[in-house]
Amino acid sequence: MNQQNLPVPADRRWPVWPETDEWSVQAVGGALLSGRLAVSGARSTWVSRNVAAARALADRAGREHCVLTTSGSSAILVALQALGIGPGDVVLMPATTWVSCATSVLRVGATPAFYDADEESPCLIGDTPVDSPAVVLAIHLYAQHTDIDALRVRFPDSLIIEDASHSQLSLTEDGRRIGSLGDISIMSLQATKVITSGEGGAVLTDDEEVAARAESLVMDSRKRAELVTASAANELEPAFLLHGANHSVSEVSAALLLDQLDRLPAQAALRSRAVLRFVDRLAAEGWYCPSDNWALRSGNFYGLAVRVPDGRGTPDEVVARVSAATGLTLDRVYPPVPEGPLYRPGTVKQYTGIGHLTASTKGSRWWHDTHVVVPHHAFLASDDLLDALVDALTGSSTPTRSVTRRPSVEVVVVTKGDRPSLEAALAGVAAQQVDADVRVTVWWDGPAPRDRVAAPGIPDLRVITVDTGRVLPDAPFERIAALRQLAAQTCDADFTAFLDDDNAWAPDHLASLLALASRDLPAVHSWRTLVDSDSRPVAVDRFPWLPPGQEAVDRWRSLQQAGVVDAEGTVVRDGVDAGMVDMGAWLFDTRLLRLLRFSRPRTPDEVAGRLGEDDVVLEQLGRLGVPTACTGLPSLRYRLGGMSNPEYATI
Repeated sequence: MNQQNLPVPADRRWPVWPETDEWSVQAVGGALLSGRLAVSGARSTWVSRNVAAARALADRAGREHCVLTTSGSSAILVALQALGIGPGDVVLMPATTWVSCATSVLRVGATPAFYDADEESPCLIGDTPVDSPAVVLAIHLYAQHTDIDALRVRFPDSLIIEDASHSQLSLTEDGRRIGSLGDISIMSLQATKVITSGEGGAVLTDDEEVAARAESLVMDSRKRAELVTASAANELEPAFLLHGANHSVSEVSAALLLDQLDRLPAQAALRSRAVLRFVDRLAAEGWYCPSDNWALRSGNFYGLAVRVPDGRGTPDEVVARVSAATGLTLDRVYPPVPEGPLYRPGTVKQYTGIGHLTASTKGSRWWHDTHVVVPHHAFLASDDLLDALVDALTGSSTPTRSVTRRPSVEVVVVTKGDRPSLEAALAGVAAQQVDADVRVTVWWDGPAPRDRVAAPGIPDLRVITVDTGRVLPDAPFERIAALRQLAAQTCDADFTAFLDDDNAWAPDHLASLLALASRDLPAVHSWRTLVDSDSRPVAVDRFPWLPPGQEAVDRWRSLQQAGVVDAEGTVVRDGVDAGMVDMGAWLFDTRLLRLLRFSRPRTPDEVAGRLGEDDVVLEQLGRLGVPTACTGLPSLRYRLGGMSNPEYATI
């Protein structure tokens, strides 16, 4: 898919989910450093992230035990097997749910049975095809809690598996924790959930024997060894309980789960305040959000169902209207599983003879046909954004206040202060015609300037003087890389750009880059125009970034033949495919920039070939598979004669 051709809605700056940052990277990095990447991996002196995350989740849920799995689906499967459920058993669940709930039942050979939704809630039981199922899969949905106590009264002989995926660690009115109410509780930890490990699941119980059975089921019939010998290949031993399979989450996923659990309280507080305000605003417009007040107050709900009033459009029309107006993608309430496009058990031989039981699905179909769902991460946004969402939902004619937050760009300039072109470079930044908050940081590599740096038109400028001792490398390439690395770690704007003190930008440089970056592209760049010391376009006849010689001439000619250099030899069409993009041409998402390194050991051939920090960065972008794009504008005015091409200093 060509991302550059995607339509771009108004940039409303909705929160990205999940929230990750350099601390998330550090958490995952710790798992990698441990040497133990899986429960069956090598022995390690490091604490297992799997063990630590399972303990942390159990403690937060008020449970004695937690066993992590590869997905919510595998968590249901393991819970059923741990309870001895199989062929001949019936598992009752709401028709309004995700298809994998039914698939997990089929995988153990049991029969899924679907009850219809009540008009008040998809969690409440309407018509049901069975009166005494072996198990009731009690699923909390859309900020609404299933009444577990009522289920125990209605189905006294049935086991209760609580699916807390939509209300992770929420509270009931009497203060009990969602995730602690079933005989076994499960959660999906998939990427869109309030608590996520990227992909994963959890089985929670207070029964030590059930926990041991679940552990055996997820670790190929094994358990964690009580004593790990020096000659052991891993930290497991036979459990002698149940025949298991591999449903164990990786250490990397468990590390991410720990990172996300730490963020939950602050996120929940934000959601709680925002959603209560949002529901009140919609109610004032005659729109209803069926929900459990305590689910909203807890702030730990997966999504909020919003009922579309008659005459206000279909759910699909509302989803499209909101997307166009705000850039936020809403969801739909699940269709009834047995009627949905994803439920196809007849296509798998193992499931063909099992079948399913269902009563009417009229109520479940009504929920699907009359509601949209606002995702939980929307309630981490500003009040202005949520007000705009209310207006888009209701079609309010009231003019919406501008809610577009101007992006911020930090321009990093590294200088020794010995080039008269520095003032021109800064003037070019001041002349940028861009709707953004632009700040400039000058990294002064040398004694502090005696006079204030002249930067008319740049109100937000700071100068950082670098220690002139032996802290930084002396070699020019290594030194500039070290300075850029320091700068990258201190940037806190949305985007970061680098500008050498002898180069300059055309007035539309940042604006054209930001237009591309708004398409969720974390690294975008321009082309460059080669200029002389007087900033006039200059044509060259050899590759300027190699020592003079036939190799440089041949390289330049091949680039012209490939269209990377224009026929006049003045415009370089930088590109990832061409293997060259100057640092001053890039605009980086700062979160990405913090992951990159500007230096690595260089071979003698690379030193001779003048491999620089921009080449090192380009290597990493390719290795990481970072999506990039180019403006196709030669808006970087690149002055020849710098560190990488000193032979042109006299041009």
